Amino acid sequence: MAQLEDRAKATQAFVEIHERLSLVFLPPYAPELNPIKVVWAYVKRTVLGNFCARSVGVLKAKLVTAWQRVRYIDLPQRLMDPNLCRYQ
Repeated sequence: MAQLEDRAKATQAFVEIHERLSLVFLPPYAPELNPIKVVWAYVKRTVLGNFCARSVGVLKAKLVTAWQRVRYIDLPQRLMDPNLCRYQ
């Protein structure tokens, strides 16, 4: 399954020749349906709030730590099962 925010013809053509892929189109603005935006919102809210990195290296280290701290139990169930948030 590929999750896209646009309907690029090249992407559609690629998916057509690969039987195991299917497209799920998102509405123009629907961050609650986009799993990575849900994860980033969680990371910003719980780890990066009021954080100002003094260098790119510090920011990278903080992001790696934040990513490792994301617990699946804290995320919405729709991230575990993409069939729960299909947009038609």
